Amino acid sequence: MLEILKDKKTAIIFTLFAMLLWGSAVPTIKTTYAEMNVTAANTGAQILLAGIRFFLAGVLAFVYYLTFNKNRVNKKSIDWKYIIVLSLIQTMVQYLIYYIGMINTTGIKASIIQAMNSFIVVILSAIMLPKEKINKATIFAIIIGTFGIVIANGGFGNVGTGFTLLGEGFILLATTFNALSAVYVRKYGANQNEFFVTAAQFVIGSIPLIIIGLIMNKTKLTFSPLAIVLLIYGAFISATAYITWNTVLKYHAAGEMGMYKLFIPIFGSMLSVLILKENFTINLLIGLILVIFGSIILKLNKRYVRRKI
Repeated sequence: MLEILKDKKTAIIFTLFAMLLWGSAVPTIKTTYAEMNVTAANTGAQILLAGIRFFLAGVLAFVYYLTFNKNRVNKKSIDWKYIIVLSLIQTMVQYLIYYIGMINTTGIKASIIQAMNSFIVVILSAIMLPKEKINKATIFAIIIGTFGIVIANGGFGNVGTGFTLLGEGFILLATTFNALSAVYVRKYGANQNEFFVTAAQFVIGSIPLIIIGLIMNKTKLTFSPLAIVLLIYGAFISATAYITWNTVLKYHAAGEMGMYKLFIPIFGSMLSVLILKENFTINLLIGLILVIFGSIILKLNKRYVRRKI
Protein backbone atom coordinates (compact mmCIF):
# COMPACT_ATOMS: atom_id res chain seq x y z
CA MET A 1 0.00 0.00 0.00
CA LEU A 2 2.75 2.45 0.94
CA GLU A 3 4.28 2.02 -2.51
CA ILE A 4 1.69 4.51 -3.77
CA LEU A 5 3.98 7.13 -2.22
CA LYS A 6 6.41 6.55 -5.09
CA ASP A 7 4.12 8.80 -7.12
CA LYS A 8 5.22 12.38 -6.46
CA LYS A 9 1.74 13.97 -6.40
CA THR A 10 0.50 11.31 -3.98
CA ALA A 11 3.61 11.77 -1.84
CA ILE A 12 2.97 15.52 -1.62
CA ILE A 13 -0.65 14.97 -0.55
CA PHE A 14 0.40 12.48 2.15
CA THR A 15 3.23 14.79 3.25
CA LEU A 16 0.82 17.70 3.68
CA PHE A 17 -1.46 15.38 5.64
CA ALA A 18 1.46 14.50 7.95
CA MET A 19 2.24 18.22 8.39
CA LEU A 20 -1.42 18.88 9.24
CA LEU A 21 -1.28 16.12 11.85
CA TRP A 22 1.86 17.56 13.42
CA GLY A 23 0.34 21.05 13.34
CA SER A 24 -2.78 19.75 15.11
CA ALA A 25 -0.70 18.36 17.98
CA VAL A 26 -0.49 21.77 19.66
CA PRO A 27 -4.26 22.43 20.06
CA THR A 28 -4.79 18.73 20.83
CA ILE A 29 -2.46 18.84 23.83
CA LYS A 30 -3.87 22.12 25.13
CA THR A 31 -7.45 20.89 24.68
CA THR A 32 -6.55 17.70 26.58
CA TYR A 33 -5.22 19.80 29.46
CA ALA A 34 -8.41 21.86 29.54
CA GLU A 35 -10.67 18.78 29.36
CA MET A 36 -8.83 17.05 32.22
CA ASN A 37 -8.37 20.20 34.33
CA VAL A 38 -4.59 19.90 34.28
CA THR A 39 -3.02 23.12 35.59
CA ALA A 40 0.45 24.56 35.12
CA ALA A 41 1.29 23.55 38.69
CA ASN A 42 0.55 19.86 38.08
CA THR A 43 3.77 18.89 36.28
CA GLY A 44 3.28 15.21 37.10
CA ALA A 45 -0.02 15.06 35.22
CA GLN A 46 1.53 16.74 32.19
CA ILE A 47 4.36 14.18 32.08
CA LEU A 48 1.95 11.28 32.67
CA LEU A 49 -0.25 12.32 29.75
CA ALA A 50 2.84 12.53 27.52
CA GLY A 51 3.79 9.00 28.57
CA ILE A 52 0.32 7.59 27.92
CA ARG A 53 0.15 9.25 24.49
CA PHE A 54 3.49 7.86 23.32
CA PHE A 55 2.90 4.39 24.73
CA LEU A 56 -0.29 4.27 22.66
CA ALA A 57 1.63 5.72 19.68
CA GLY A 58 4.20 2.93 20.02
CA VAL A 59 1.47 0.27 20.03
CA LEU A 60 -0.12 1.82 16.92
CA ALA A 61 3.28 2.05 15.21
CA PHE A 62 3.79 -1.67 15.85
CA VAL A 63 0.40 -2.28 14.19
CA TYR A 64 1.61 -0.26 11.18
CA TYR A 65 4.84 -2.29 11.18
CA LEU A 66 2.96 -5.60 11.10
CA THR A 67 0.44 -4.34 8.53
CA PHE A 68 2.44 -2.32 6.01
CA ASN A 69 6.07 -3.36 6.38
CA LYS A 70 6.79 -6.26 4.03
CA ASN A 71 10.30 -6.97 5.30
CA ARG A 72 10.35 -8.27 8.85
CA VAL A 73 13.30 -7.19 10.97
CA ASN A 74 16.08 -9.70 11.59
CA LYS A 75 16.62 -9.76 15.36
CA LYS A 76 20.38 -9.80 14.88
CA SER A 77 20.24 -6.56 12.86
CA ILE A 78 18.46 -4.55 15.57
CA ASP A 79 20.74 -1.93 17.11
CA TRP A 80 19.22 -1.67 20.57
CA LYS A 81 21.80 0.88 21.73
CA TYR A 82 20.74 3.18 18.88
CA ILE A 83 17.03 2.67 19.65
CA ILE A 84 17.45 3.29 23.40
CA VAL A 85 19.47 6.48 22.88
CA LEU A 86 16.91 7.69 20.34
CA SER A 87 14.03 6.89 22.71
CA LEU A 88 15.68 8.97 25.44
CA ILE A 89 16.35 11.95 23.15
CA GLN A 90 13.30 11.93 20.89
CA THR A 91 10.57 10.67 23.20
CA MET A 92 11.47 10.84 26.88
CA VAL A 93 13.46 14.09 27.21
CA GLN A 94 11.89 15.98 24.30
CA TYR A 95 8.29 15.38 25.30
CA LEU A 96 8.85 15.68 29.04
CA ILE A 97 10.06 19.22 28.36
CA TYR A 98 7.55 19.86 25.56
CA TYR A 99 4.45 18.95 27.60
CA ILE A 100 5.56 21.25 30.43
CA GLY A 101 6.25 24.05 27.96
CA MET A 102 2.89 23.65 26.22
CA ILE A 103 0.88 24.54 29.29
CA ASN A 104 2.94 27.69 29.88
CA THR A 105 2.63 29.32 26.45
CA THR A 106 0.12 29.82 23.66
CA GLY A 107 -0.43 27.38 20.82
CA ILE A 108 0.54 29.97 18.20
CA LYS A 109 3.84 30.79 19.91
CA ALA A 110 4.64 27.11 20.31
CA SER A 111 3.97 26.50 16.60
CA ILE A 112 6.24 29.37 15.54
CA ILE A 113 9.07 28.39 17.89
CA GLN A 114 8.94 24.79 16.67
CA ALA A 115 9.64 26.10 13.16
CA MET A 116 13.17 26.86 14.41
CA ASN A 117 13.79 23.11 14.08
CA SER A 118 15.25 23.51 10.57
CA PHE A 119 17.80 26.08 11.74
CA ILE A 120 18.85 24.05 14.78
CA VAL A 121 19.25 20.93 12.62
CA VAL A 122 21.67 22.83 10.38
CA ILE A 123 23.75 24.01 13.35
CA LEU A 124 23.86 20.57 14.99
CA SER A 125 24.61 18.90 11.65
CA ALA A 126 27.63 21.15 11.18
CA ILE A 127 28.86 20.09 14.62
CA MET A 128 28.07 16.36 14.42
CA LEU A 129 28.36 15.57 10.70
CA PRO A 130 31.76 16.36 9.14
CA LYS A 131 30.40 16.84 5.60
CA GLU A 132 27.81 19.44 6.65
CA LYS A 133 28.94 23.06 6.32
CA ILE A 134 27.48 26.47 7.18
CA ASN A 135 27.79 29.27 4.61
CA LYS A 136 26.73 32.93 4.54
CA ALA A 137 23.24 32.14 3.25
CA THR A 138 22.74 29.69 6.12
CA ILE A 139 23.83 32.27 8.68
CA PHE A 140 21.49 34.85 7.13
CA ALA A 141 18.59 32.37 7.25
CA ILE A 142 19.25 31.61 10.92
CA ILE A 143 19.40 35.33 11.77
CA ILE A 144 16.08 35.95 9.98
CA GLY A 145 14.47 33.01 11.80
CA THR A 146 15.79 34.19 15.16
CA PHE A 147 14.42 37.69 14.52
CA GLY A 148 11.06 36.07 13.82
CA ILE A 149 11.05 34.25 17.16
CA VAL A 150 12.01 37.44 19.03
CA ILE A 151 9.28 39.49 17.33
CA ALA A 152 6.69 36.75 17.92
CA ASN A 153 7.51 36.99 21.61
CA GLY A 154 6.93 40.74 21.81
CA GLY A 155 10.05 42.20 20.22
CA PHE A 156 13.46 43.04 21.65
CA GLY A 157 11.99 45.40 24.25
CA ASN A 158 9.74 42.70 25.72
CA VAL A 159 11.93 39.59 25.60
CA GLY A 160 11.90 39.36 29.38
CA THR A 161 8.12 39.49 29.64
CA GLY A 162 7.11 37.72 26.42
CA PHE A 163 9.56 34.83 26.78
CA THR A 164 9.52 32.59 29.86
CA LEU A 165 11.78 29.64 30.66
CA LEU A 166 8.99 27.18 31.48
CA GLY A 167 6.93 28.24 28.46
CA GLU A 168 8.66 29.44 25.31
CA GLY A 169 12.07 28.40 26.70
CA PHE A 170 11.00 24.78 27.18
CA ILE A 171 9.38 24.66 23.72
CA LEU A 172 12.66 25.89 22.20
CA LEU A 173 14.63 23.35 24.26
CA ALA A 174 12.28 20.54 23.19
CA THR A 175 12.70 21.67 19.57
CA THR A 176 16.46 21.45 20.05
CA PHE A 177 16.17 17.85 21.26
CA ASN A 178 13.94 17.08 18.27
CA ALA A 179 16.60 18.49 15.96
CA LEU A 180 19.27 16.51 17.81
CA SER A 181 17.30 13.31 17.29
CA ALA A 182 16.99 14.08 13.55
CA VAL A 183 20.75 14.48 13.22
CA TYR A 184 21.30 11.35 15.32
CA VAL A 185 19.02 9.36 12.97
CA ARG A 186 20.89 10.69 9.93
CA LYS A 187 24.23 9.70 11.46
CA TYR A 188 23.44 6.26 12.89
CA GLY A 189 20.05 5.07 11.59
CA ALA A 190 20.65 4.40 7.91
CA ASN A 191 20.54 0.61 8.22
CA GLN A 192 17.63 0.39 10.65
CA ASN A 193 13.98 -0.35 9.84
CA GLU A 194 12.10 2.95 10.38
CA PHE A 195 8.80 1.18 11.22
CA PHE A 196 10.33 -0.94 13.96
CA VAL A 197 12.55 1.85 15.30
CA THR A 198 9.65 4.32 15.51
CA ALA A 199 7.46 1.84 17.39
CA ALA A 200 10.19 0.62 19.73
CA GLN A 201 11.53 4.04 20.66
CA PHE A 202 8.01 5.35 21.38
CA VAL A 203 7.29 2.48 23.78
CA ILE A 204 10.71 2.54 25.46
CA GLY A 205 10.71 6.34 25.81
CA SER A 206 7.14 6.43 27.14
CA ILE A 207 7.77 4.09 30.10
CA PRO A 208 10.01 6.52 32.07
CA LEU A 209 7.49 9.30 31.36
CA ILE A 210 4.65 7.20 32.80
CA ILE A 211 6.69 6.25 35.88
CA ILE A 212 7.84 9.84 36.54
CA GLY A 213 4.31 11.12 35.93
CA LEU A 214 2.75 8.62 38.34
CA ILE A 215 5.29 9.51 41.05
CA MET A 216 4.90 13.28 40.63
CA ASN A 217 1.16 13.47 39.98
CA LYS A 218 -0.72 14.62 43.08
CA THR A 219 -4.26 14.81 41.71
CA LYS A 220 -6.78 12.29 40.42
CA LEU A 221 -7.15 12.58 36.65
CA THR A 222 -10.60 12.13 35.16
CA PHE A 223 -10.49 10.36 31.81
CA SER A 224 -13.71 11.57 30.21
CA PRO A 225 -14.76 10.15 26.80
CA LEU A 226 -13.43 13.29 25.11
CA ALA A 227 -10.10 13.06 26.99
CA ILE A 228 -9.69 9.43 25.87
CA VAL A 229 -10.45 10.40 22.26
CA LEU A 230 -7.88 13.21 22.45
CA LEU A 231 -5.19 10.88 23.84
CA ILE A 232 -5.88 8.31 21.13
CA TYR A 233 -5.81 11.04 18.48
CA GLY A 234 -2.51 12.29 19.92
CA ALA A 235 -1.11 8.77 19.54
CA PHE A 236 -2.47 8.63 15.98
CA ILE A 237 -0.71 11.93 15.19
CA SER A 238 2.70 10.67 16.28
CA ALA A 239 2.59 7.16 14.81
CA THR A 240 0.98 8.16 11.51
CA ALA A 241 2.97 11.35 10.85
CA TYR A 242 6.34 9.73 11.64
CA ILE A 243 5.65 6.63 9.54
CA THR A 244 4.25 8.68 6.63
CA TRP A 245 7.14 11.15 6.64
CA ASN A 246 9.84 8.46 6.90
CA THR A 247 8.24 6.46 4.08
CA VAL A 248 8.02 9.53 1.82
CA LEU A 249 11.74 10.11 2.37
CA LYS A 250 12.48 6.58 1.17
CA TYR A 251 11.16 7.48 -2.31
CA HIS A 252 11.84 11.23 -2.59
CA ALA A 253 14.69 13.62 -1.76
CA ALA A 254 14.62 15.12 1.73
CA GLY A 255 15.71 18.50 0.37
CA GLU A 256 12.71 18.64 -1.95
CA MET A 257 10.02 17.28 0.39
CA GLY A 258 11.45 19.15 3.38
CA MET A 259 9.97 22.37 2.01
CA TYR A 260 6.55 21.12 3.05
CA LYS A 261 7.57 21.16 6.71
CA LEU A 262 6.97 24.89 6.49
CA PHE A 263 3.27 24.07 6.70
CA ILE A 264 3.60 22.78 10.29
CA PRO A 265 3.73 26.25 11.93
CA ILE A 266 1.09 27.51 9.50
CA PHE A 267 -1.31 24.67 10.32
CA GLY A 268 -0.45 24.89 14.04
CA SER A 269 -1.14 28.63 14.16
CA MET A 270 -4.38 28.38 12.17
CA LEU A 271 -5.71 25.53 14.30
CA SER A 272 -4.76 27.37 17.52
CA VAL A 273 -6.85 30.32 16.36
CA LEU A 274 -9.79 28.15 15.26
CA ILE A 275 -9.82 25.62 18.12
CA LEU A 276 -8.22 27.45 21.05
CA LYS A 277 -9.63 30.88 20.09
CA GLU A 278 -6.22 32.49 20.48
CA ASN A 279 -5.54 35.99 19.16
CA PHE A 280 -3.32 36.17 16.09
CA THR A 281 -1.52 39.48 16.72
CA ILE A 282 0.54 41.47 14.23
CA ASN A 283 3.72 40.48 16.08
CA LEU A 284 2.85 36.80 15.73
CA LEU A 285 2.09 37.28 12.01
CA ILE A 286 5.40 39.07 11.35
CA GLY A 287 7.27 36.49 13.42
CA LEU A 288 5.69 33.61 11.50
CA ILE A 289 6.47 35.24 8.13
CA LEU A 290 10.13 35.81 9.10
CA VAL A 291 10.58 32.23 10.36
CA ILE A 292 9.04 30.80 7.18
CA PHE A 293 11.10 33.18 5.02
CA GLY A 294 14.27 32.09 6.82
CA SER A 295 13.32 28.44 6.33
CA ILE A 296 12.77 28.99 2.59
CA ILE A 297 16.23 30.59 2.28
CA LEU A 298 17.68 27.61 4.13
CA LYS A 299 15.98 25.05 1.87
CA LEU A 300 16.88 26.89 -1.36
CA ASN A 301 20.48 27.20 -0.18
CA LYS A 302 20.64 23.43 0.46
CA ARG A 303 19.43 22.75 -3.08
CA TYR A 304 22.02 25.18 -4.53
CA VAL A 305 24.85 23.60 -2.54
CA ARG A 306 23.84 20.07 -3.66
CA ARG A 307 23.72 21.14 -7.34
CA LYS A 308 27.11 22.80 -7.00
CA ILE A 309 28.58 19.62 -5.53
